[in-house]
Amino acid sequence: MGTRLSAWKYATISALILVALISPSNLILKKPLLAFFSSEEASRFHLSPSSHSLRSESTRTYNFTLAEEVLSPNGVQKTVLTVNGLFPGPTIEVRSGDLLVVNVYNKLSEATSLHWHGIRHPAGNNSQDGAAGVTQCPIPPGANHTYHIHLLSEQYGTFWYHSHQSTQLSDGLFGALIIHPPASLAEKARPHKDELRSERSLRYHRTSQSSSVLDQVMLVGDWYHRSGKEVLDWFQSLRSHGNEPVPDAILNNGLQLFNCSKSIAKIICDPKQGRTPTFRLHPQYQNIIRLINTGSIAEIHISLDFHLFRVIEADGTQIQPVIVKEITIAPGQRYALEVIRADEGKYDGFWLRQRVNYEDFKYPNVALDLESKSIVTYGPRWDLNLPSSQSWSDIKAEERLDPLSLQPLDHIARVLPPADETLMMYVTTMIRTATGNRPFGYVNQTTWKPNLTNPVLARNEFVSSSKELIVPVNVGNTSNSIVLDIIVNNLEDGPHPFHLHGHHFWPLYTYEAVMGAGSYKWERPPTLPTTAPALRDTFVIPAKGHAIFRVRFDTPGMWLFHCHVLVHLQSGMAMIFDVLSDRIPQEDRINAANSCS
Repeated sequence: MGTRLSAWKYATISALILVALISPSNLILKKPLLAFFSSEEASRFHLSPSSHSLRSESTRTYNFTLAEEVLSPNGVQKTVLTVNGLFPGPTIEVRSGDLLVVNVYNKLSEATSLHWHGIRHPAGNNSQDGAAGVTQCPIPPGANHTYHIHLLSEQYGTFWYHSHQSTQLSDGLFGALIIHPPASLAEKARPHKDELRSERSLRYHRTSQSSSVLDQVMLVGDWYHRSGKEVLDWFQSLRSHGNEPVPDAILNNGLQLFNCSKSIAKIICDPKQGRTPTFRLHPQYQNIIRLINTGSIAEIHISLDFHLFRVIEADGTQIQPVIVKEITIAPGQRYALEVIRADEGKYDGFWLRQRVNYEDFKYPNVALDLESKSIVTYGPRWDLNLPSSQSWSDIKAEERLDPLSLQPLDHIARVLPPADETLMMYVTTMIRTATGNRPFGYVNQTTWKPNLTNPVLARNEFVSSSKELIVPVNVGNTSNSIVLDIIVNNLEDGPHPFHLHGHHFWPLYTYEAVMGAGSYKWERPPTLPTTAPALRDTFVIPAKGHAIFRVRFDTPGMWLFHCHVLVHLQSGMAMIFDVLSDRIPQEDRINAANSCS
């Protein structure tokens, strides 16, 4: 990751076909939103909050059959991993306090596992986290496995599930997981005060005060035309020289339109199979979009012509709303936002712009459109004309989302506990003669290689090694938790989005050096906030810099902490927090061991 590629040119999107959305057969049927959307479309990416918020806690069962299918998401043929025949996989909708049961039937040609990204499991449920080699053995081909996910009564928001085995995420094995609050919490969670970020005009407020909500999901992420295995093999070969593989496209809900003539690689491409993603908003309703970056490497800058984003949630934390023109979202991160129209009715259709952070890459890929687009329109149908809207010009720094400035909506949650201890970490990718001059990811001089036949949670004894960095987190007999400051130094010239399993953390500080290493200096500590920012589970550590995360560890288990750039994770940039291991129930360890039977 490195220098700006000024020679790249934006490609022009040349065609439009309305999105055909297929309803998964195993999902609970949902009522269409009046006659505004077809029931088929509504059941795919449109949500039904009231169907869950108004009911009691219950057991919700999903049956997932994983398979390999040859698809052309953007016109380019590829073997895609599907769930119940769908890419992306079915959207899971539940409510706080539910027991989510997912029966996974693995019809793939390789082993797999599913991780429930952002979920805080209660004590005794570490074995349900889905991290292969840590909390379970992967599910063999032809076998099945059942996850029992106990959702905490206080957790709700935007989450997702994805494969945590090999490079299957980059081949399409993922989907949205939405937890709705019960009705008693829904009103409390609803923001009552706008916090404008530079635009103070009344014309930027939501024009409709209707209590009706149109709630939908956008799974946005980079996409490779090669298989994930081919991408990883290239990265860990001598040919890459340590350069991360540049993606070929950006997909939105599994779709995009690709210009076949731009590819210099051998592909099977039919432009008629590609589709420009199209989203319909309701002119009289409150329009909520839940953004999830499902990609393997790229941060994506998202803006909507003549609209503002009123951001209300980050990684499952309800926040004091902020209004911005552009959001940057890293792999693994989620934001929920309300769309605010600001064109005074001048246009019928608008471009949603998904701009790639091209500074992340060290070499060009002429196939990649640096600003892919989706269409957003109001009304039940679109007339097939391309939007004529213009992008925001000269977006100021204060009009972009500042993730460090986000505050929790609940004032009680703004109390920041002091740290009991501090842990220093260094992360990087290195090419060593000892590893055959191939790049590997490192955390404190260790490169993680999961033991897929003997997961850490199932072991009676374990020690940290050069292949498994396991950091013990223990407390005294009179305490049930410990607060730890984690200082992560990034020695590379590219950012790392780090994700913590099973817990959330407070992102207190980040620093990126203009020159030099930018590592933390004990003799010149920064001034940290005294009130708690919004809790996150995925956050970016800047290039040649560092970040300070404060986390309250209170759930016994083996919890993975890793970079969410897929080739970095698969090449070793991960470690494990051994939290209160003496309090892990024996049943949890048995469940992990039984997954290997």
